[in-house]
Amino acid sequence: MFCALLFFHVSFSGAFTAFAETREEIRKLYKAGVDYINESNFEAAEAVFKKIIEAGYEFAEAYNNLGYARMKLKKNQEAIFEFKNALRLNPDFADALNNLGLIYSENIATAQMGLQYLKRAVEQNRDNASYHDSLGLGYHRLGFIKEAEVEFKTANLIDRTLITPVYNLGYLYETNDRQKAAIAEYLKVISMQRDHLMANYRLFKIYSKIDDRPLMANYLFSIFKILKTGSRVDKSERAAVENEIICNLKAFIVEVAINFNAEIKKMTLVESSSSGGEKETFIAPSEYLISYEEFSKKNLFYFFEGTELRCPETGKYYTNYINHVVCPVHGSLSIFTDKVQNIKQLRNSYHRNICAEYRKMLDYALFLKDIDRPGEKAGAIDAQTIKSLVEGGYLRDLPECPVGGKFSLDANGFVTCSIHGVSAR
Repeated sequence: MFCALLFFHVSFSGAFTAFAETREEIRKLYKAGVDYINESNFEAAEAVFKKIIEAGYEFAEAYNNLGYARMKLKKNQEAIFEFKNALRLNPDFADALNNLGLIYSENIATAQMGLQYLKRAVEQNRDNASYHDSLGLGYHRLGFIKEAEVEFKTANLIDRTLITPVYNLGYLYETNDRQKAAIAEYLKVISMQRDHLMANYRLFKIYSKIDDRPLMANYLFSIFKILKTGSRVDKSERAAVENEIICNLKAFIVEVAINFNAEIKKMTLVESSSSGGEKETFIAPSEYLISYEEFSKKNLFYFFEGTELRCPETGKYYTNYINHVVCPVHGSLSIFTDKVQNIKQLRNSYHRNICAEYRKMLDYALFLKDIDRPGEKAGAIDAQTIKSLVEGGYLRDLPECPVGGKFSLDANGFVTCSIHGVSAR
């Protein structure tokens, strides 16, 4: 939390002389800093509160707000320093206690200490919903699920207009396999703020996990719309969502490249069998699970030359733990990886469909020829028969099975393939 107090007690350091108009200028500057924080312009807020303190005005609110801006900018060590300065001036300053507790609770090594600061903030003001919400986060990070649930619900009872405890309660349920309860809380968040990025994103991930495609697509569309038009989106939240989606899209491309190249190798690498014939060499996809640099050296990305396919956040290698390419930071979104079609099945289906179309062409050509020349029944489908059909204008192209199957006529006079059989009629 930051402090929006505009009428504050100030103390002066050094030989700084304060005139009324100077104090008025500082008040205006302070208000501008608060406005910057409300607008999520934390860089500008940091500059403003730093300027106030450097001007010689030492008061807890300025230190706390400077720390808050730096905390939002991920400058945690600098933020800790400022919150401690605020507490040096006012040991019972609840906002600074709360903020310091939140930072400490992010690290498992300092989480217990963070929890104590958060409890002290609540003790200073038990009617502050945000302090209970923060304490719930502290409990959740330490694995105290029941205690966290109580704090989030308490925050919601104190202030039903506050969105964060509702969202945090949903996330608590989601991370403890209570998906229905999580969905209910996230829907409450969206009813309060339709363009809430993280609630839409969590719903997308839940429905992706349970394979509810219509709802998954609905929330993915909402995410893209919010990212495109949302002016209130927190920069860090935007970066987190965009990086995870982009990372998984790239992982999808890498996975397709792996399977595609594995199938190419299966098609082109053959070796002699003991019987003197040829057999296909099996190339396991796991042989291609190598570093990004090795992928580039082997030119495995035929269709994506010059495209950067590493994780946008870390640049680390992709790793396949079981069946799919995943990122060690962002994991794997099922919409991009769990539904990747097996390339071999795709190829076989493609060949089977081509063969079926050629058989239909032959069936139709033979039917037309039978009408024109009823006495010339085809006894077999051989090269000469097909040649005569082309010369007679019944066929324009030379049909053939793409994988070498031989055409013939079945007992009913329909064209069949030695590999793909006869088409369903």
